[in-house]
Parts: sequence; structure tokens; C-alpha cells
Amino acid sequence: MDLSLPEEQQILRDTFSQLFAEESSPDRVRAAESEGFDAALWKQLVETGALAIRVPEAAGGAGASLFDAVLLAEQVGRHLATGPILETIAVASALAPLDSPAAQKLVGEIVEGGRVASLALSPLSGPRVLVSGGAAVNVALALEGDVLIALEAPVDVRAMPSLGGAALAEWEVSAAGRIELARGEEAHAFYERARGEWQLLMAAALGGLGHRAVEIGAAYATERIQFDRPIGSFQAIAHPLADAVTAIEGGQVLLWRAIHAIAHEEPSAPWIGPLVYGWLAQAAPTAARVALHTHGGYGLSMEYDIQLFLRRAKTWALLAGDPGDAYVEAADRRWRDGRAALPDAGTMPIRFGLGEKAETFRGEVLGFLEGHPIDEGLRAKRHSFEGHDPAFHRALAGQGLLYASWPEEYGGQGRDPFESSALAQELERAGRTTYTIQTTRMVAETVMEFGHEDLKRDVLPQIASGEALCSLGYTEPASGSDVAAAQTRAVRDGDDWVIEGQKMFTSGADIGQYVFLLTRTDPDAPKHRGLTMFLVPLDTAGVDIQPIHTLSDERTNATYYSAVRLPDRYRVGEVNGGWSVIGYALHLEHSAGVAGGQQELEEMIAATVGWARSRERGEGCALDDPRVRERLGHAAAQSEVTESLALRGLWCGVTEQPNRGEGAMAATLKKVALVDVASDLMDLAAPDSVLSRGAERAVDGGALEFGYRLGTALAIYGGTKEILKSIVTQTALGMPRSRS
Repeated sequence: MDLSLPEEQQILRDTFSQLFAEESSPDRVRAAESEGFDAALWKQLVETGALAIRVPEAAGGAGASLFDAVLLAEQVGRHLATGPILETIAVASALAPLDSPAAQKLVGEIVEGGRVASLALSPLSGPRVLVSGGAAVNVALALEGDVLIALEAPVDVRAMPSLGGAALAEWEVSAAGRIELARGEEAHAFYERARGEWQLLMAAALGGLGHRAVEIGAAYATERIQFDRPIGSFQAIAHPLADAVTAIEGGQVLLWRAIHAIAHEEPSAPWIGPLVYGWLAQAAPTAARVALHTHGGYGLSMEYDIQLFLRRAKTWALLAGDPGDAYVEAADRRWRDGRAALPDAGTMPIRFGLGEKAETFRGEVLGFLEGHPIDEGLRAKRHSFEGHDPAFHRALAGQGLLYASWPEEYGGQGRDPFESSALAQELERAGRTTYTIQTTRMVAETVMEFGHEDLKRDVLPQIASGEALCSLGYTEPASGSDVAAAQTRAVRDGDDWVIEGQKMFTSGADIGQYVFLLTRTDPDAPKHRGLTMFLVPLDTAGVDIQPIHTLSDERTNATYYSAVRLPDRYRVGEVNGGWSVIGYALHLEHSAGVAGGQQELEEMIAATVGWARSRERGEGCALDDPRVRERLGHAAAQSEVTESLALRGLWCGVTEQPNRGEGAMAATLKKVALVDVASDLMDLAAPDSVLSRGAERAVDGGALEFGYRLGTALAIYGGTKEILKSIVTQTALGMPRSRS
């Protein structure tokens, strides 16, 4: 995996950023709105070859890749560039390979600036067609029946007033000149390629627009003082911006994955393009609306630039009709064998996937798992510490797979993060719980960093051999996510410490051997400076464990500590230095993400697709209903965007990129997606979806009913999404600390 932008593409992005900054300033955007066309900007784009970026060099273009064009389109969006730029690029790209003198003549005229082109974004079906940029263009590519035609603009076409100044114009089809370009299957293929490329370019433009809008909103929230504080310090202001930037950046990474899929002819190539277009066509207007709302009344003023983003975002997102139709299109291609002619992506310098080394290791893991089949009863408990299988846990340890990233001297295999990710994926797919592994690994690695040498010698071999498990003793009844407010006391008594207090949600304590306990050792010190961490053996006298049964079929625990006497060697880190220790541990937890999630999303979607194929609705099965396919497509988009952010977070961690909240974004969206997807798919498959395991008509054995309960729980585990959103606003948007 390599998500770094090569130097050539970075130069391309910077070049167009500078060009549009100079030629598409907010004043220029305002001036061009009435006509929807900036002639001076267009001249610059012709002279720089931007409009012919996808035309082969032999035909006078730049011969650039689809990825290069997407980087250009992103800058179109960031600077609200006026004119049918994306349409012209898509038309020229689609027509360049067409073996037709008329097509080649048209491409040449576009390259030279003699033609301004647009695209009829739906096949012609009536006497009139609403053309994007129709008042500014002189030709529009269209599909009429089985014929691909270039419609020449009728006389005296005028721009129609619109929300975002897109020079929309209605053409009388019979009054437009016609140039026939292709017929039959060839006509459909070239039209589909043009429309598919436009979708990807528009997705990029919407992503650029949405991101810039959020940046403007965040800057205003940081500077604007209200109630003696920057308004960005209020969660009611900060968190919607965090949601917006997370959705936009997730869509931008998914767009790169879409191009990668097309370039490498992956199975997802036909449907991932419409999916990302639908996602960003919804995310960008939302981002612009949130950014304007952040400005309060000032955002409504026409003097403020943010209203330009609001109007342009909604207009661009609706040029092809309801964005939800893109989800229907994606669902058709994925689940109803819908085929599509895809644009030629050219070279793709960005690489996704875990790499050959990780895939080879994945094969070894699969071989191991085949030799250790899971009991179905344990599979049903994989989202709980109760799914722990001691024999399997020890078998993993025996093969060096339990903590495979650890050095061999600690019982691991020295595997890199990509290999470790492949291992975790296969464990989840096999139905094995990873809760015990993740929690124990996090504690053990913190002990490696901060523990006494004799503690390491004693505890780490137990953990590495699979004989010891660890649980987390952070949360208390009165503190919740504010772990620094812990009141469990540890008082020094000679060479020992005496601990008194209570912890909540100490999951795994009933089957574990140690609890990683946060205590207060100096009640007079500032809140974060009087804390000390201990690794407490759970069989120590005075430790009491009581069960708490949860909504998601999981047992967690309340743990009580009464006169627990503990030798000092079980202290982890310095006395009153516990905040640094727990900070290290929390970083490991957040970088690992919430246990489970991605697999559950895909399983819920697959369960609903199976339901939709087997249930009648109207004259066919439920999957024939476009409303059903739209919602399945939206669920798939949430899953793919979530996975995209997780992949980016993994790569950023491996390559030690500066922290811009990538891990927090991935964790936040995963929590949100699990709840949203489960809730919506339950509604879709109702009433069957409310049936639990064992019911005859339960959707895939109650997968949706359980997924709804599980998603509700995972939205809280590992730090609530509200804490994570605050991290996003601070690290990704540079906003002030938001905790109130």
C-alpha cells in the first residue's frame, strides 16, 4: 500500500491550484454566475491543455491518466471554477478513441478551443433536454435510442436562473443539429464511458468543494469569539464539522480506490464509481451547509464566500438528478449483474491492498485456521470476551500468531502492520473473537514500554504463551470517558500499595489474569498529574468481580478493590506519571480501532441482499424494487467509505505520517456506520428484521436484529464517538479543544 502522492502528481495538483486561485477567485466566480461561463478562465484552460488532459498526445492532448484528471477536478471544486469544465474533459476523453472522422474532428475542435462541450447526463427521452452549461456550450454528447450523437446547440439559447449559476439551459432537441457518431452497442459503450468518467470527475470536484467549505467554517469557528470563548470550542459547533470532514475525506479516499479498481480491473470496478459519486453528491452539500451554519447570520450574507459553496455544491450534486439514483445504479451492477463500459483509467500511481508479503502470510493464516475449526457456539459469541477459546488462544501462541507483530524473543514473528492486519481480518472472518487479543496486546505493549524489568520477566512470557489475559480498569461509575477523573485510590505502605475503589465495564476480568488499573495516588495534585498505573493480578485478595450483562449479549463486569495490597513491582510507569502511561495505551487502542465493525457491516448488507432476493414485493422480489436497491447501495457506500478510512489510517501509522486525526476519523465513521446501517436495514427488511435467532423468518439468523444492538454498543466502546470527534476537529481542522 502506498497512498503518497508522487512528485509528478503533486506538481500537477499545485499547478492547477495556483491557476484556479488566480483565475477563479471569489470575485471572478460572482461575476461569472449570471452567464455560468468565464471566458477568460476558459481561454487559460485551453492554453494550458487542461481541457484535453485525457486526450492522447497523438490527438493533441496530454495523454494523462484518469487519476491526473481527478486531481485537476478536485481543484475545480475547491475554487468553484465556472463553466462545463468536467463535462468537456469527459466528452473529449470518451470520444478520442472513437474511430469516426466526425468524432475526431470534434475532439480536435475541443483541444483547440473552438468547441465548448457538455454531456446529456441521461439518455434523451423527450422533446427537450436540460443541459448543464447549455447556455455556454455549442455541442452536447447524447445517447438517443441506440445512436450516439453530438447535438449542436440551437439558436438563441439562454441561461435559466438556477441555484448555483451552472448556465443550465433547456434545448429543443428537434431544433438542435445532429452529428451521428456511433450506433448500437458501440454507442452505448462510449456514452457509458463518458458518463462514468464525468461521475468520477464530479465526485472529485464535490470532494474538493466540500473540504474547502469545511476549512472555511473551521477557520471562522476558531476566530469567532462568543461567550468569551472561540465558538469552535463548543461541541455543538465542532462536531458537525468533524462529521463533515470525515465524510468528505472518506469519500476522497474511496474515489482513489475506485480509480485503482478500474485500473486493475478489480471485481468492484463496475459499481464502485457510482457509489462514490452518490456519497460525495450527498456529503458535499451537507458539508457546505454545516460550514455556512457555523457562520450564523453572517453566513447568509452575500458578501461572505461560504454561501457560494452552499449554492454551488447543491447545484453540482443535482445535475444528473437525484444522487440516490447512483446508489440504485451501483446496486444493479453489484447484485443484479448490471454491466458497464468503464473509462480507461491509464496508470494509477497510488496503490491499495496490503501487499504481496501480507497476502502470502494470509495464506499461512488460512491454513492454520482450516486446521482449527470453530465451534458454532463460540462463533455466536465472537463479539464478546465470552467467545474466548483458551485452547485456540494457546494454539495461536504456539505458532507465534497470537501477537505476530512482536519480536521472536517475546513470542512473536516480527510481522509488519500490513501482515498483522491480514491476520486480524482472517480471524474475524473465521468468527474468532479478537477482543482478548487486542486488549491484552495493548496492555502488554504498554508494560514493555513502562514496566519494571522484573514485571516484564514475570508477566510477558505468560501473555506470549497464551496463559494470561488482561482487562482494562479505567472507567468508574462517576467518570465515564473522563478517565482522568478516576477516584480509585492507591496509597503507599512501605514497599506495597493499598488500593481501594471501584471500576465499571472491566470486560474480560472474569476470565482474565490481570487488570490494567488506573488509580489516584496524589489527591492534592492537579487532575492529570496525580495518577499512577498498576498491573493487578485478579486473584489478589480484595478483588471482587460482579457481572453486568449488556444489550449486545456481552458480559462485562463491575470490579471492586477493597484493601488490595500490591507490591511496587506491579506499578507501570512513574508514580504520579500515569497520564503518560495511559496516553500511550489509549494511542494503541485508538490506532487499533474498535474491535469488530467492518465484517459486521458487510455481513448485515449480505444478509439484507439475501432477504431481498427471497421476499416478494409487488410483482417480483424485493431486490427488483429501486427503493430497496437505493438503500442497499447507500449501506454499501457507508461500508466502503469506512474501510477506506481504515486503510488510510493503517498506512498513515505505518509510514509515520503527521497526525491529522486519521485514526479518530476511521473509528468515528465505523461507529456511526454500524448504527446507521443496522437501523436503516432493519427498517428496510421489517418486520422480518426484528426477529431474533431461532425465529423462522429471521433475516439470516437474526443478523440485523443483533447488528442493531451491537452497533449501539460499539458506538460507546473504545471511547465514545463524541470524544473521537473532538480529536478530529483539533487534529484535522486545527480548531480549539472542544469538551463542552
